[in-house]
Amino acid sequence: MVTSHPESASFNFALADAAERTFRENGVSLRHTRLYQDGFAIAAGRSDFEAFPETLPLRLMDAQRHSEAHGGFVLSLRQEQEALVWADLLMLQFPVWWGSYPAALKGWIERVLAYGFAYGREKTLPPKAVVLSVTTGGANTDRERAEYVERLDSLADDVFGYMGWRVHPHLIAHGPARATDEARRDMLREHRSGVRALVKERTI
Repeated sequence: MVTSHPESASFNFALADAAERTFRENGVSLRHTRLYQDGFAIAAGRSDFEAFPETLPLRLMDAQRHSEAHGGFVLSLRQEQEALVWADLLMLQFPVWWGSYPAALKGWIERVLAYGFAYGREKTLPPKAVVLSVTTGGANTDRERAEYVERLDSLADDVFGYMGWRVHPHLIAHGPARATDEARRDMLREHRSGVRALVKERTI
């Protein structure tokens, strides 16, 4: 699980905690990266690599491919990549901001899902499964809810479809910031049910 929200008391973290409890209750091991809280750096660049020559121009894809072949990624990236090798399923927990991934999560995608590791002709990471679990600012009509699904489909396909991963149906909590306490509890119950469905599909 990778959670991308700057506030640990946010509803995104309530969803992440509910998912984590549900996975563990069903015998599923979990590793959890909290991007903002862990201080994960957003911008890809020379600092991604242990010893990139200062005299050479940085061509990111070439540098990533070389580092994957020769163990040149910095420790923080190696740890995230090792977690992906270990995992069967990646859950991304985040708010939809400006119709897309938050900056920290976009940076995680660009830096961790590196060329030569997660994609490319000689990639070393086999395709995995992924689920996008998100909060939105709210959706008042069936059409608005369908538009969010279409947007998330596009976000997932641009990255994970391109890499050949299996994309599970999204888990969406609409408008928790303006919801009543009861409605938020309903969202958490629905979220736990969605996580149990993932576990069931994986194990049966």
